[in-house]
Amino acid sequence: MTTPLLENILNQPVALRAVGAHYAGAGRDSLVRAAALLRSSKRVVLSGMGASFFACIPFSYYLSSQDRCAIAVEASELLYFLESQIARDTVVVLVSRSGESVEVTKLLPRLKERKATVVGIVNMPESTLSVEANQAIVMGSPPDQLVAIQTYTATLATFVLLDAAITGQLDIAVTELEETADVLSRWIPECISARKMWSGFLGNGAPLYLLGRGPASGSVAEGVLLMHEVAKSPAVGMTVAQFRHGPVEVVDGNFRAVIFGAQSATAALDAALANDLAGMGGQVRWIGPNWIGPDAPGVGAIPLCPWPPGLPERFIPIAEIVPLQLMAYKRAELLGIRPGDFRWAPAVTTSEAGFPVREGR
Repeated sequence: MTTPLLENILNQPVALRAVGAHYAGAGRDSLVRAAALLRSSKRVVLSGMGASFFACIPFSYYLSSQDRCAIAVEASELLYFLESQIARDTVVVLVSRSGESVEVTKLLPRLKERKATVVGIVNMPESTLSVEANQAIVMGSPPDQLVAIQTYTATLATFVLLDAAITGQLDIAVTELEETADVLSRWIPECISARKMWSGFLGNGAPLYLLGRGPASGSVAEGVLLMHEVAKSPAVGMTVAQFRHGPVEVVDGNFRAVIFGAQSATAALDAALANDLAGMGGQVRWIGPNWIGPDAPGVGAIPLCPWPPGLPERFIPIAEIVPLQLMAYKRAELLGIRPGDFRWAPAVTTSEAGFPVREGR
């Protein structure tokens, strides 16, 4: 059965091409101006809520690797507990696909009072964030039904291109985004076919553990959100190292985990955990390259989907999340839930208390 959510998943290559064309054309100047602001600042704070915030996480690692102080802080935490961390020389990157999320709009006047420079990443050009930011970046992505699918990968793409603009590689990265869209157009149907084999892995109803490191921490958090939003199903996310420090005690024959293993710096350690968990009786699936070669870590876990060949390395976070989009979809199907429909959450959270009353509830 085709649903709007599945259509959004399938349409991501088209959406990414639209985003790339936008940044190669009308959106280029805003990206370049934002890059200049970030390049001139040693202190950057990245913030948002939900999927918008999780897309910030890989970018915080990229900036930190360039000797910049870059931290990712949820907008609500920044609003109520960490505002003192914002100084005059801080560039704050606020992300909200609607530009109207309540915590983001409440932050804007506070940041102005503290003389911070605000870069807004948004998909709605007339929104509060777009209008009030010192520099707005409008992504130009097709909208999603409810769950952030196309707009999530569009945000990841925006951050990759922003990083490339900072380092003087924007044109190369735009070309690589087109290549990524081509890879995904072939790979997403392969992942859809692979999900036919996931019933045994997902069907026992056990909470799914999502484990990763470094930039993949964003994919871990977004994967947990997808399981909650799409499948109304519990999921646990943490770093691979943190899982070893005690949580490993949950492992038994009912244990299910997905490990993100695309980070070359820790691939051997991540593969070792996958092999250990399988040896303890748990079931583990792997997202990442097979690392074939004489020095390969030797992953014993079953790949969730075959890793796509020809994927440009800087766009790994986009490929990482696609299998989790489909895994959440599959678990919803197994539970008899229509994937992508919300029971309680609004399309845009504009209040910090209460939930809208829906007809029939």
